[in-house]
Amino acid sequence: MEEHFDVCTPGGIPTGRSVHRSQAHREGLWHRSSHLWLVNSRGQILLQRRHPAKETDPGRWDIAVAGHLSAGQTPLDALVREAREELGLVLEPAQLTFLEARPKEYREGAFLDREWQHLFVCLNDVDLGGLVLQADEVVDVRWMPWEEYRRIVAQGHPDYVGRKEDWPAFEAWMRQRLSAL
Repeated sequence: MEEHFDVCTPGGIPTGRSVHRSQAHREGLWHRSSHLWLVNSRGQILLQRRHPAKETDPGRWDIAVAGHLSAGQTPLDALVREAREELGLVLEPAQLTFLEARPKEYREGAFLDREWQHLFVCLNDVDLGGLVLQADEVVDVRWMPWEEYRRIVAQGHPDYVGRKEDWPAFEAWMRQRLSAL
């Protein structure tokens, strides 16, 4: 069964209309997504390796959770759902800190993704051995120092999803967190 997305205005406001995922991407309709940067107490970020059959960024290392909002969901609800589905990770909404929302357009052939991306961060010392990976979505997980990930992304390494648009808000949060220690 194909997901339904709420269609948004270019300003990110839901219009009251929902469409199939394929229609949203085929017609370039604005919709919403959420991103979660999960950080442990050692300053490492959780990365997941996307399944090689994924439509976008197949086989690449990415942040802990990134997914579209299903019709009727809030960005926070979507992250809690995606974390449980993809990683078997149960998160409480109160654990997530909202950083920002911003638009992004991405085109690859006939695929046109126009999203309002909602960025969150969570401080959590997740035990990787306790995660249950969704086999058709995620093939591996690991912790990586955030500075190392930043360097790899800055070099444009092809095995990693860059999420460069996320970096200013995420780095501001990390620097504030580090200065408080």
